[in-house]
Amino acid sequence: MTAGEPLLQVQALTKAFGAVPVLRGVDLALYPGEVYGLLGPNGAGKTTLLSILFGLVLPDAGRMVWQGQPVPPGHPEALVGLEGFVDTPAFYPHLSALDNLRVSAWRRGRAVDDGSLRAHLARVGLQHAAERAVGGFSTGMKKRLGLARALLFQPRLLILDEPTSGLDPPGVREMRQLIRELRDQGIAVLFSSHLLAEVEQVADRVGVLHQGRMVQEDTLLALTTPPRLYWYEVDDVPRAVTVLQGAAPYAQVVQQQGAAVQVRLAPEVTPGEITRLLVQQGLLVHGVRPQRAPLEEVFFRIIGLDDAAAPAL
Repeated sequence: MTAGEPLLQVQALTKAFGAVPVLRGVDLALYPGEVYGLLGPNGAGKTTLLSILFGLVLPDAGRMVWQGQPVPPGHPEALVGLEGFVDTPAFYPHLSALDNLRVSAWRRGRAVDDGSLRAHLARVGLQHAAERAVGGFSTGMKKRLGLARALLFQPRLLILDEPTSGLDPPGVREMRQLIRELRDQGIAVLFSSHLLAEVEQVADRVGVLHQGRMVQEDTLLALTTPPRLYWYEVDDVPRAVTVLQGAAPYAQVVQQQGAAVQVRLAPEVTPGEITRLLVQQGLLVHGVRPQRAPLEEVFFRIIGLDDAAAPAL
């Protein structure tokens, strides 16, 4: 498998519970070293999709390909290198965090010394709770422990269902940093989240599930950058506006803000050509940046709702 090929592909996944369709022909591809944010309102099919990826639920139709090899339905053991959790990970409540990791390693035939187990707990911020019974853990602590358990087995793809749920703000920041570190190590991370601002800070690509269909999938940059809108930071805004007005219809001034002018470019015009025009007219151009839209705004537009009518995710 080359670096450009997906680790995991799902093709035309379909699932219904009784007469209720939950997934309708979902396609998805996950690549090494990327962070993929899975979004969707409640009932969109996110948990069902993640459960199918783990082999916990059988699809009615479609197929999965893991590292270039088809995965037979009902054989999750073929998914070696895929780790993570759906919903809140389960543990033995009467055992400590450290003992739960010991049991997990033993059940899968891994020889892991206590020093390594404690290092994994420290990596997710649970070093001070190593000897505590997991039954007294909060949801956020259980998710941290679930991540520590997943990392024990050196995943190539890590699937995390709402990994920041139940975490306080410092914990959210730590989880965000850890996800970035995993990506930098070449590990693919697929995670679902209700916190769109968090997705915006870590995701490379985003997929939006709605009513069981993958209605939009693209890079975060492409989704949040309105087409052909750029900000030009200049030394003389009024003069820049005059110059740009003379460049119509190739450039249209949309608005001014401080020392910057927002310009909509015609399809055949590049941002650099407008920069060159301004410089040729004696203006100093301090910077050029594309307009960005908040992911929340993009999400509600994709599923056909404005912010005021937004449902819970």
